[in-house]
Amino acid sequence: MSALFQLINTFTAEEQHQVIQFLKNKNRRGDTKNIELFKKVCKGETLNLHESLYKKPNRNAYHALNKRLLDSLLDFIASKSFSEESGEEMLTLKLILASRILFEQKLNKLGWKTICKAEALAVHYELYTALHEIYDTQLQYVHLIEHINFEDVLVKSSKNLEHLNSAFKLQQAYASLKNQLQNTTPNALNILEDTFKRFDIVPNEEFTYKSLFQFMDLLSDTAELESDYYHIAPLMEEAFMFIKQKNTSEKHSYYHLQILYLMASNAFRNKKFKKSIAYLEELNTQLIDKYRNQFYISALVLKSLALNYLGHYNQAILLCENVKDKSPREQLLLMTLYFHQNRFKDAYTTYKKLNHSDQFYEKQLGLLWVVKKEIIALLLLIELDKLDLVLQKQKSLHKRFFSKLLALGEERAIHFIKLAGMYYDNPQIVTTVSFLEQVEGSFKWVGNDREDLFAMSFYAWLKSKMYKRNLYEVTLELVGKHSKLITQR
Repeated sequence: MSALFQLINTFTAEEQHQVIQFLKNKNRRGDTKNIELFKKVCKGETLNLHESLYKKPNRNAYHALNKRLLDSLLDFIASKSFSEESGEEMLTLKLILASRILFEQKLNKLGWKTICKAEALAVHYELYTALHEIYDTQLQYVHLIEHINFEDVLVKSSKNLEHLNSAFKLQQAYASLKNQLQNTTPNALNILEDTFKRFDIVPNEEFTYKSLFQFMDLLSDTAELESDYYHIAPLMEEAFMFIKQKNTSEKHSYYHLQILYLMASNAFRNKKFKKSIAYLEELNTQLIDKYRNQFYISALVLKSLALNYLGHYNQAILLCENVKDKSPREQLLLMTLYFHQNRFKDAYTTYKKLNHSDQFYEKQLGLLWVVKKEIIALLLLIELDKLDLVLQKQKSLHKRFFSKLLALGEERAIHFIKLAGMYYDNPQIVTTVSFLEQVEGSFKWVGNDREDLFAMSFYAWLKSKMYKRNLYEVTLELVGKHSKLITQR
């Protein structure tokens, strides 16, 4: 998909109308085709545009038009972002500029009063970059104001410089760790710890909203690679406590939503499903149209999963089925929900809709997502007794993923695939003592609280075969310690 199409897909219906008006005001000629192109892409008409726009093949003109429209849309986004910048930040910047003009006009008392007004606003909303400009101005003109203590201004400016330096060190740590983790490297928790030590990163009340989000995002990225959300949970909670103490404004809304989602995801992976849903409900109440498209799919997938593991599988399935244009993540989710309810044909039909290459999905959603997809597909083929396809899938998994899984330390996934194959070759083997010993030797469990949720879910399939029990009931017992199934049968 081209950059232009991707960008247009991010606009809400209201923003589409605003773009059209923006282009009308900008166009100098009546025969400009940028609005026509924009409308076609909004409607999903993206094929052979070079012909439909010019009534004959004209790729050169189309590519030039495509570039001009993309430039105009970037101009629109910049203008809109500036006009919608948070009120307190814009007011602070205006007060700084006004104070400097007043000082230049020798209106020193009024200039000082204005810059102090900007300072109060910037301190309240933790605008450390703006405070740097404010103290720079105060230091320049403090000698003109008799009743102001120079040392006080010096101390405040030095303290703010420490805030800026702390925020910048976290930015360096964020960039360093993201760079190291982008290749899905093993021992991510050790790398995280070393990075925090190197840049002396410890969360505190002076962290800004952005800094706290970056800190929590690094924790979550590391936990995902290690499949270990248990160890980061205390740090996530500690960082979130600092968020609760802060003054939330429109400027912080994006980071606040991101943080709520991270907390919901972390609670879910630690099997605190009700708490996860509570975070998602809080996110939904604060979600504004500007960010709805960005959070909608992720929040829906997470809520559906939490409902499923709470035993409310009907609600989970309906929530997912009611989505019209399902993303790959929603399709894999629905496939999993069907699988838990022994609806194998429905699950397989859903799986076949994931018709892009694994390379495409790995680039978009990551290696581990693709591995989960393919393992579930293998189990589906086994349940449907598609012999040729089972053998083909086993070979494919071995060829494409075993070396990568070994490099990541994901030996359990490899053992699981082998054990699933053994079951398919000889279903009776799963009831033998030797198979039980092999399963116990292949899975080194670290306790219910610490164990990875999805690893437990795959193990539940083996256990259901070994004891000839319902898969969903076994799954809930393993991950939620439920003594009996909670359903809406």
